[in-house]
Amino acid sequence: MKLARWFLAHGKNDEDLDIDSWTQSLLESLNLPDYTVEVVPGRDDYQERAKALGGWKAWCRDVPHGRTYKGDAMFHGIIVPMDANNDNPTVGRATADLLQGFLDERKHVFAWCPRSEEFKQVVGVMETNVDNWKGWALLSFAA
Repeated sequence: MKLARWFLAHGKNDEDLDIDSWTQSLLESLNLPDYTVEVVPGRDDYQERAKALGGWKAWCRDVPHGRTYKGDAMFHGIIVPMDANNDNPTVGRATADLLQGFLDERKHVFAWCPRSEEFKQVVGVMETNVDNWKGWALLSFAA
């Protein structure tokens, strides 16, 4: 059976209960025949791998580009939880770096609203001129 492994790019201050609930909801939403689906919260991957990689910046570079010991992609796509009513969705620098890395690798990149369970394909990450850790970059979506 094929493996589809997704990275959940939640905020660093999101509650553990929310992250666990989102992970479960995404597992159900992304379930496909002939695939084993895994959703890995950033919290868990960071705790497991960041120190060995050399810290935060190295981990942010590795997540989109990393390979397993067999040479397979570590993650096939990334999903960032967002409010569906947000007309100008922004993300912090680390999330922007992660999303851009997945776009550069031509992998799946989606914003997802946990309440409506609506997915939007992210096609671009544009830095803002705002010096704000939550508003580092603006997302653009497919038409």
